[in-house]
Amino acid sequence: MSVPNPALDQVSNAGLVLVIMLYGFAMLAYALDFLYNRRSFVTAQAVPAHEKVPVLVGAGAGAEAEEGSEADRNFGADPVDASSQLADLSSQNGGSGSGTVSRARWPEGAWLRTAFALTCLGLVVHIATIATRGLAEHRVPWGNMYEFLSAITCAAVLILTLAAVKFRAYYMGLFVLLPVVITLVIDEVVIYTPEGAVAPALNSYWIAIHVTGMIIAIGMYIFGAVTTVLYLMADRHERRVAAGKESGLAGIMAQLPGAAKLDQLAYRAILFAFPAWTFAVIAGAIWADHAWGRYWGWDPKETWSFITWLVYAAYLHARATAGWRGRRAAYIQLLGFACLMFNLVGVNLWISGLHSYANM
Repeated sequence: MSVPNPALDQVSNAGLVLVIMLYGFAMLAYALDFLYNRRSFVTAQAVPAHEKVPVLVGAGAGAEAEEGSEADRNFGADPVDASSQLADLSSQNGGSGSGTVSRARWPEGAWLRTAFALTCLGLVVHIATIATRGLAEHRVPWGNMYEFLSAITCAAVLILTLAAVKFRAYYMGLFVLLPVVITLVIDEVVIYTPEGAVAPALNSYWIAIHVTGMIIAIGMYIFGAVTTVLYLMADRHERRVAAGKESGLAGIMAQLPGAAKLDQLAYRAILFAFPAWTFAVIAGAIWADHAWGRYWGWDPKETWSFITWLVYAAYLHARATAGWRGRRAAYIQLLGFACLMFNLVGVNLWISGLHSYANM
């Protein structure tokens, strides 16, 4: 049996402190970008109610169309910011003329570039700390809550960077890193667990299959939940502006795309997260049969994993049903995330069961 390496564990622990600092500085740079790098997103949020184009017969059902929000009426659309539209016009004119804006996917503005660079650097160091912890213990490094929280926050930042490059969602950096940094501080200060062997029930190759699936899914669920909160804020802002009312969120919303784009981004995250969560639940059932001689025993962790699966399945069903898109579907998604958080934290704190080895 391999002996844990305390020296490597200390390197990993010091690396996690560095990760918190890098993410913290990245948050500061994202905030400064919000303050000094003004953008102008092309959305419907600034159109007063009396200037809206009348809806033709058959286009919607009165109150239901109002309830569905702008995201519903543009479901599947991919709004772009003003710089992208200017770039389109420039390319149509041969790419010449003043005011040409590059369509590169990389961030524009010194503060945003700095923030994204710090995020990427923090992610690299974060991955290195997880790998070092695994080398220190000679096993997969997510055998307790300390390691698991580090892994899921790393997954959330990885999803953030991929979404930033793929969908130009750099504006999500501040909002995703905020819960990540808070979680990592709690993980380091309160939950830290020294290196050591895992519980006998975890001493299986299935930990690398089942828990990895959970980590990937939860990282995407975190990103989706943060985006959905922003969508609800943007939707409320757009409704108030359309009604000719003052909005206290005008300063923040001016730096974000419209509700439709945020809603679509959140939906994409859940579309990828749900299959990963489904796979993880199935893999956990197979592992349970290997470890305890039964596939399913309604252990609290199993029960809440299934409840979480049901709620997110209801969300996806709601998105496929015309009457339940928009805000109401968003509330279902946030309910699913609340079930996920209770399964992650509440079950370990307050309920005992076969999964009570997490060292919360």
